Amino acid sequence: MIRKHLFWAVPLVLVLAVLAALLALPSFVAAPAHRAAVEAFASRLTGREVHISGKLSLSYWPQPEIIATGITITGPDHETITAKALSLDLALAPLLHGQLAVRTLDLNTPSISFPWPMPGGISAVAPPPWLAALHAHINNGLVRFGTVDFTGVNADLFTGAYGSVSVSGDGKLAGHKITLGLSVGETADDGSAQLSIHTALDGAKADLSGTLDSRSLLDGLLKLQLPGGITGTAQIQADANSITAPTLNFALGQGRLDGNAKLTFAPLGFNANLTGHGLNFSHFNGAETIWPRALPTRIQLNADQLMLAGKPFPALQATLETGPKGTSINGLNIALYGGASLGGTLKLTPEDGLSGHLSLAAPDLNALAAGLGLPAESAWRAAFLQADLGGSRDSPVLKSITGTLGADHVNGQLRLSGNHAAFQLGFDHLDLTPLATWLGQKPLAGLLTVDGELTAAHAEAGPVKLSNLFVDAALDGTLNIRRATADLYGGIAGGSVTLDKDFKVTSAHAFLDLPSAAPLAALLPAGIKLPPDLLKPHFSLVMAAAGPPTALTASAVARLGHFTFTAAPVINLVQQSARGAVSLRHPNTIEALQLLGVEKGCSRMAPLPGYPFQGVKLPCIAEADTPALAFPGPGALSLRARFTYTPDQYGLNDFVLSAGLLNASGQFMVHKGRLSGQINAGTLALPSLPANLQMPDSLPVSGSVALSADHVLYAGTQIFGPAAGILSLAPDQASFKLTQASIGNGNLTGSMSLKFSAKAPPALSAKFLAEGVDASKLNLPQSFPLTLSSGQISATASLTASGYTAKAWEATLGGSATITASNGTLNGLSLPGIVTALGEAKHMPFSKLLTSGATPFTTLTLAGNFAQGNCSLTQAQLTAPSGSVTAKGGIDLFDATLALRLDAKPNVKPPLTLTTRLIGAWAKPNRSSDSSAAYDWKPAP
Repeated sequence: MIRKHLFWAVPLVLVLAVLAALLALPSFVAAPAHRAAVEAFASRLTGREVHISGKLSLSYWPQPEIIATGITITGPDHETITAKALSLDLALAPLLHGQLAVRTLDLNTPSISFPWPMPGGISAVAPPPWLAALHAHINNGLVRFGTVDFTGVNADLFTGAYGSVSVSGDGKLAGHKITLGLSVGETADDGSAQLSIHTALDGAKADLSGTLDSRSLLDGLLKLQLPGGITGTAQIQADANSITAPTLNFALGQGRLDGNAKLTFAPLGFNANLTGHGLNFSHFNGAETIWPRALPTRIQLNADQLMLAGKPFPALQATLETGPKGTSINGLNIALYGGASLGGTLKLTPEDGLSGHLSLAAPDLNALAAGLGLPAESAWRAAFLQADLGGSRDSPVLKSITGTLGADHVNGQLRLSGNHAAFQLGFDHLDLTPLATWLGQKPLAGLLTVDGELTAAHAEAGPVKLSNLFVDAALDGTLNIRRATADLYGGIAGGSVTLDKDFKVTSAHAFLDLPSAAPLAALLPAGIKLPPDLLKPHFSLVMAAAGPPTALTASAVARLGHFTFTAAPVINLVQQSARGAVSLRHPNTIEALQLLGVEKGCSRMAPLPGYPFQGVKLPCIAEADTPALAFPGPGALSLRARFTYTPDQYGLNDFVLSAGLLNASGQFMVHKGRLSGQINAGTLALPSLPANLQMPDSLPVSGSVALSADHVLYAGTQIFGPAAGILSLAPDQASFKLTQASIGNGNLTGSMSLKFSAKAPPALSAKFLAEGVDASKLNLPQSFPLTLSSGQISATASLTASGYTAKAWEATLGGSATITASNGTLNGLSLPGIVTALGEAKHMPFSKLLTSGATPFTTLTLAGNFAQGNCSLTQAQLTAPSGSVTAKGGIDLFDATLALRLDAKPNVKPPLTLTTRLIGAWAKPNRSSDSSAAYDWKPAP
């Protein structure tokens, strides 16, 4: 029985012995005295030198695991692995049989270094045979191939039979996140293996497949997918000294990039020769971020039909060099449209400092602008510019800009920052009109915002000549001219203006101060000629405007000598309309009108048609030689009005005018070329009709204006009391219908018309009827040797004339006229005096009685025909209690002369006829009389 129990104790003892050995094994492994044995054992297993500088432990729970810290593993080809900690998960069953079966391996914060080229070829990375089914983890590791470092590596590694291995994970390369998949096939008898690598870096992907042999010679095909839609392939040949791509083929959208490249290791550098066609450089956005700056690089590029910064260019040549000391572009030559070219050199420091030189030669600037899809600036036909580069990559500066734009020399500098440009440019000459037209086409919309300062020694805006121009402005979809000043015609002009996105004014301030307005005469339309004296005085203008384009509120004050003009319109820039108040003032109306070219109001005039015998000098407000009191009389000039302007309508809605003795109010408007209005005058003062008054070929408007006045003055003398009429206008005719005119307690009605033709002089026709006129009340500005001082007058006239001036009308006057008067007095001849003298015994001066004195009459009848400005009397007879008078002859209206024969027949018996002749000027005709018969006359018995 005892032996039987001992038999069962033997297995138990063996189990306990094994358990004791297993329990003692961790202590054995961890003992420092056995570390050398463990290192030797590990070295024999891996085939590499293993050193453990830290702790070594074995644990069984929760699974068998060996943990070592401070691990260093070196290989025969100088590959090195260091790790803070290494963990091996062991299979329990093999361990119980005294075998190590590693299931997983964890490397914490390892540093794995492989020399390049790897002397052992693929064997440098192939796992040892005992790791044929290993799953390894790399946590936060550093992997180095030659001088290339991968940091923060977290990866999974799987080993297979015959040295095959696959790796997948991620890390950082030069600070950029990279993912990697690597697969090494089974090692062949010649030491080579198939190799495939898949990487992704900042949106770029690369797939390499090929063969790596025992001499580290790699031959394969590289496929790339780069940011911007770039895809390509390259044949790769790598050895210990370099990696060569004899053929590179890339597709960039519709473009192509081909060439060859080589990466050398000693010295480290990359060289490429590339040709491109149809490239769009926007595909390269972001390429700089994935290219290692520390890698010395030289790329020669020749490309045609390319897109750069969104604009097309015919061709580009450049050599790009990068490295630790920065980046440079040498031999830059961009062919532009119109035979233009942009060339130069650029250098960029590691700190992004920019330097270099650029030059632009554009013999046909219009063709260049058209090629770039930009409008052309019409004044600048060519451009030849050069500049030094400064600033930084993100904010380049074109310094020391010099050259010509068209015929204009320019200098200054330009700073670019993102989509913004700041400039300081100076011109020797600048034409502002085409520049403003160019800006109005918004050439930079969506491309750049701009602000800066512009100066010009000489500038012009149409006919306006400026000097010392200064402009401070910003263009950001709107145009804001913050300040602008210039010397102008010996004075100064300045202001500011803001235009909205449609280039409509939203605010403006301006001033102009000139010692004389005379130079402004050249700016007036060709048909407007202002008197030189009007423009001689000092001129100033101040204006301001603000508000939305549909209701821009403006105000302006202009002073020209003693003239003051004000305006306060509200302007609708969208509808191109304006409404508001205006005023015009001058302290002296006579001086104002003289400055406007109106002649003095008391000059002598030809007699009015129908009144040929009004001849005495009638009083004026002032004598003709007293210019201070000429037409329209003393007093100030003042016009106050509300105006309207639209594309279809313009005019004064209402106005009040005061000018010397003239005062009027009313309104007149022109709607679609048709005039309408009403003018009511308290006193309507008319000037003397200028002899050189010019008639147009046609009138610009049609329509009618109703006129009324309480008093009508002509040359300062009242000729009518209350009067009314209608002025009608058409392109080929002007007519005036006089519906009422009080004259001498009587009434005058009639009509006048003036017809225009481009083929003939203007034709005048007039008809008048006067009734119930009291001659004693007449006050007509005429001078004639025979006048009526009393009597009731009726008159008719039907007249025609033609010509471009008033003098021409006088010379061509035709028609007929009649005058009848009753119970009046004729001055210039005395029939009663003759009768008395004949009845006296003593001799009397009959010749004096025939040329002076007065004759009361019962009836007076005059009739005449007009032809070529001459009036031929067809009837002229006066009947009076003291006798009768008849007349024959004619009156020349053009020369103001006459040739008349008057036969006076006093009421005596026997009958007697005395003759007087008037020949010469109206004012002082030569008078001759035949009174011999009176001295021989004797009364009948």
